[in-house]
Amino acid sequence: MEILRCEGIKKVYGTGNSRVAALQKIDLSVEKGEFVAIVGASGSGKSTLLHILGSVDKPTEGKVIVEGTDISTLNQTEAAIFRRRKVGLVYQFYNLIPTLTIRKNILMPLLLDKKKPNQEYFEQVVGSLGIADKLDSLPNQLSGGQQQRAAIARSLIYRPALLLTDVKWSMVLIVYCVHSVQKKRKKGTLYTNRT
Repeated sequence: MEILRCEGIKKVYGTGNSRVAALQKIDLSVEKGEFVAIVGASGSGKSTLLHILGSVDKPTEGKVIVEGTDISTLNQTEAAIFRRRKVGLVYQFYNLIPTLTIRKNILMPLLLDKKKPNQEYFEQVVGSLGIADKLDSLPNQLSGGQQQRAAIARSLIYRPALLLTDVKWSMVLIVYCVHSVQKKRKKGTLYTNRT
């Protein structure tokens, strides 16, 4: 079953002499449950593509279809809601809210929708990532690796259709481990990982 499809994705920044074509006619199809890596040199457009796949940015041309929804046509509010509910994003930088505990940072996508977390699933995710004892800490009280794992937990808490990561290879292994645990726990809930 296809979960993601890109058709003719193009992204251009600037105009005239300062025009940069970051992506040119990208076509991509990903089946549910696939684990895919996008690799390339610095400046090759990997992060730009991830931002477009995650509805953080829009393509200049083309379509991005996630679970049957063309996210390239969503307005800013619709894109934010879709991203929160359907796309887990893990960035190179943690993007944790410094004044909130790790628990609240992880649960933020659910809290924004006024949804009650599944406690068993929450405990499984934070336990798998080794941060169960850090939930009442603030982000600045954690190591960089622990903050990254909290960001991964936040990206998984909504059980997204897609998991997109723009992180170092060591973090990809952590995501893959969590993915494997979740796959065993709830048959039919699979994640796609991007690096």
